[in-house]
Amino acid sequence: MYQAQLTDHAARRLQQRGIPAAVLPMLLQYGEHEYDKRGAKLIYLSHRSRQRLRQTLHASDYRRLERAMDIYAVVDTDGTVVTVGHRTHRINRN
Repeated sequence: MYQAQLTDHAARRLQQRGIPAAVLPMLLQYGEHEYDKRGAKLIYLSHRSRQRLRQTLHASDYRRLERAMDIYAVVDTDGTVVTVGHRTHRINRN
């Protein structure tokens, strides 16, 4: 699995928001992205990327992590995760 560099802010947000650390590498590896207006990428798990992930993980592992998959990560141009959060709205696709 892909191991990401995290800013201190992103590490704090993971803990504060109760996002399991095991979900972040899956998000970065399987997630889709949209660019924000400042050069960073917003990465999230779409329905299609969840299906790809479901095919790779054991069924019990997927069920265990499924509740935590409505998250997003903001990644800057050098690949560092700037922040993470729970998705509460649709991602606007440009």
